[in-house]
Amino acid sequence: MTSYNGKATLLAEDGRKFDAVAALTKDQSGDWRGTLTFHDTTLVRALINITDGHVLVDGSPGEFVRPNTSDWTANTAGPFTMHILGSGPAPF
Repeated sequence: MTSYNGKATLLAEDGRKFDAVAALTKDQSGDWRGTLTFHDTTLVRALINITDGHVLVDGSPGEFVRPNTSDWTANTAGPFTMHILGSGPAPF
C-alpha cells in the first residue's frame, strides 16, 4: 500500500492518545509522510508543540517527527492539521 487515508491515533510521548484523520503516503524507497487532522479544536494547546510521537493505523505503530511546529493550521471552527515525516517503518 502506498497511501492511507482514514482514522488514526496519535500517541504522544506522555502516553496521551488523540483521535485523528490521517492522510499518509509512502514513496518507492519506503519513506513516508503526510498529515494528521484533529477536528477537536480544544486539543490545539496539547498538540501545538508536539515534535515527535507515534501514529497508530489499525493498531500498527509508526514513529514520526514533526519538523516544523509552526506549520499548523487552526481556527475556532477547526480543524487542526499537522505535517509529519515518518522516522521508521510506515504503519500502513
